[in-house]
Amino acid sequence: MRLSLAVLALFAAARLAGAQGVRVGPPTEVARETDPRRFSEPHLAVHPADPTRLLATVFSTALAEAVPEMHASARCSTFASRDGGATWTRHEFALPHCGDPQVAILPDGQTVFAALADFPGIVPARGTWLIVYHSNNGGMSWDDRPTLIGHGHDHPAIAVDLSSETRKGWIYITTHYEWRDGNGQLVSTVFVARSRDGGRTFDRPTEVPATSLHDFGEMPVILSDGTVVASFVEDTWSSPYFANRRAWVMRSTDGATTFSPSSLANDGCGPPPGFQLSALAVDTSDGPLRDRLYFACRQSGGGSVVVTSSADRGITWNRPGVVVGSSPVDADARRVMSIAVNSKGVLGVLIVERRLKARDGCLEASFAASLDGGATFTAPARVSVSSCGDSMVDTIATRMFPTYGDYFGLVTTPDGRFRVMWPEMRAGASVLLTTVIEVDGRAEPPAPKQ
Repeated sequence: MRLSLAVLALFAAARLAGAQGVRVGPPTEVARETDPRRFSEPHLAVHPADPTRLLATVFSTALAEAVPEMHASARCSTFASRDGGATWTRHEFALPHCGDPQVAILPDGQTVFAALADFPGIVPARGTWLIVYHSNNGGMSWDDRPTLIGHGHDHPAIAVDLSSETRKGWIYITTHYEWRDGNGQLVSTVFVARSRDGGRTFDRPTEVPATSLHDFGEMPVILSDGTVVASFVEDTWSSPYFANRRAWVMRSTDGATTFSPSSLANDGCGPPPGFQLSALAVDTSDGPLRDRLYFACRQSGGGSVVVTSSADRGITWNRPGVVVGSSPVDADARRVMSIAVNSKGVLGVLIVERRLKARDGCLEASFAASLDGGATFTAPARVSVSSCGDSMVDTIATRMFPTYGDYFGLVTTPDGRFRVMWPEMRAGASVLLTTVIEVDGRAEPPAPKQ
């Protein structure tokens, strides 16, 4: 009876998604690990003018009970495709302790890979290095010598200027950068590294002490005129101990040399429970919502994913925002989100969730879309259900890595489709999967409030 109800629910959800114009394609396998190792935190990039040229990155670790052993085993790989994701060429970097990988493709086809890792022969004073590799052929191969930007970083994120007249092709990498000052106090800045030659070299970085609290740099995006918008959040475990993580954005109109005062994007983000990475996206289409900004986070107290938007380039935001889906408050559920806007101005939200006390421990990925600037969203369409304890390896992976990281691959291709990439455990093997999601219609401005 329970199985029949589940099948009927899936069928009803699929019909509802179809009625709303959201179609999720069948998944295809990119790679698998069987050591056993498991994939985490895939990131995707697509050529700005060619939807067949894709680049992905992911890190994998051994399934070890000891956390230090697991971290030491981490390795990063890239996967390049020139046929729209039908086949992929894998490259593994010889970088110990590699994680937080990111990739980007420039309009001229140059590509960059950035990650945190140890570099053989060099021992940093504290933490792993921020390392960047450059490629001239779409990631099919990489330059022998990388750029080592520094250590003490966390969560690098990449944005590329695709449209401005004076800075098109410039690359910006932001990180959360922290160190101990002369009094032993932990301090932080939002760190921005800039490359003007396709990622071969980087200028002197900019460090922005955003607030008087401890701030975590998160995501950058680029507006149509080249304005850099970078987001950051405050912590909640140091004085004055805010109940929620306040999220902010700051803007630069001079190529990340200087930044404006910060604007509050959301003051209702979690924790609890635990750390949750936020997401930032911008509408780069030629439609009526061009340069509209979107910020997504999980609400505090175990709440749902909520999206705020800004129609004035990040100066003001529609707080408290709009809830995506109807997920109730659940302190035992781990929820991670990624967002992107397609060439028709449609906002897509990918949510990966696992309820830690669920009987079967299943992980579920779903996708919702907004065609009115984040005012409303379609009912979530199911992308995948996985990690249900089919083997002992699956059970270990599910317990130690319930959502396989803090972000997932979500991009939009020049033809207006969304492409998703995520890992699963299937019968003892970690598989990296991808699929295409299509959303009917073009975005229109939200209806004025009555």
